[in-house]
Amino acid sequence: MLFGRGTYLRGMASIRSLFLNHVAQVVGAPSALVIDRAEGNYLYDPEGKAYLDFISGISVANLGHGHPSVVESVLEQVKKHMHVMVYGEFAIGPQAKLAQKTLEKLHPCMDRVYFVNSGTEAIEASMKIAKKYTGRSQFISFKNSYHGSTHGSLSIQGSDKYKGGYYPLLPDTFQANFNDFAVLEQITSKTAGVVIECIQAGSGYIPADLAWITAVRARCREVGALMILDEIQTGMGRTGPWFAHLDYGFCPDIMCLAKAYGGGLPLGAFVAPEHIMKVIQADPFLGHITTFGGNPVSCAASLGVFEALESSPDLMAGIPAKEQHIRDVLVHPSIEKISGKGLMYCLWLKPEIDSFAVIDRLEQEGLITNSFLFAENAIRITPPLTISREELDKGLKLILRVIEEFSA
Repeated sequence: MLFGRGTYLRGMASIRSLFLNHVAQVVGAPSALVIDRAEGNYLYDPEGKAYLDFISGISVANLGHGHPSVVESVLEQVKKHMHVMVYGEFAIGPQAKLAQKTLEKLHPCMDRVYFVNSGTEAIEASMKIAKKYTGRSQFISFKNSYHGSTHGSLSIQGSDKYKGGYYPLLPDTFQANFNDFAVLEQITSKTAGVVIECIQAGSGYIPADLAWITAVRARCREVGALMILDEIQTGMGRTGPWFAHLDYGFCPDIMCLAKAYGGGLPLGAFVAPEHIMKVIQADPFLGHITTFGGNPVSCAASLGVFEALESSPDLMAGIPAKEQHIRDVLVHPSIEKISGKGLMYCLWLKPEIDSFAVIDRLEQEGLITNSFLFAENAIRITPPLTISREELDKGLKLILRVIEEFSA
């Protein structure tokens, strides 16, 4: 070590101080854990302490950190160019190749990809398209859903919890009950779009019932409303298939992607058939524009993700076994239930156990977990697809040990 321990500690304190004093904060007491580097399924602080990543940066690092396929693809593209023109004018190699690669994994009804910078932007653009395509204004989403925090996405958020102070929001929005067939009567000829998830992430990874979501798909077709599917957290193999809706056997009108899609870099997309997507081409043209959407370096990172998953099919094929192992191991009197699918889980604790205290304690012990926006007293578990059985057991046993400590 070139410098002494005191120098390292001062460096950590300095970074933490800069973060707290100059970076705009969104919560009153953030973790402020200082991360120096990340490799594989671990994060490391400046002193070299390892933290096993059990949340993949909130469903972003599906391949862990610094995967060679992603890094090599990014470096190769950086040497060529990083930005040459705003979106939609020049034919950019990584964009075109990524569009083709994405569509290869989807139903043939999907044949156009529009690249943006985030999942929220994908949702916002999809809402614009739905309004113009249908000539309607009403949007239906679901209680305890989360699709972003910008003006439009906040308007369809499934809870008033984070809306205070931002009213008035968009009119003509309605939140129905998830997995409740009553929504079929609420979707009418006035509905522009139904924004929905196959697995409702913000509420604790609640899977949609097959019969219910299939009926919603059929009802949208019946009344001419667009089904806007949010696959932002579930895409890129997180639940087993490339995208969660492929297990349900339907094709949405618009699908939104982000998070793991970018391999760690900012990238989102919305995908739709040409007859829907073309409404942004005219009357007026430039119906949705972006400077950095589809950045070639971000697209190169995504291509690296596809390459890695295609060259290692066992990563997705092995998910059911890991899923069952998680359910088999996480058994404790203080655990009420486990919800989720694939490698996205919500651990619901009994009321007498403080989930935030457990999460803090786990971080101290070197395990990164997190909470949910709308799931009370619950712990998020979404490890990278690359996690080994040994690493998985290490994290699961630590969770049980800490829960036992708080149960005593």
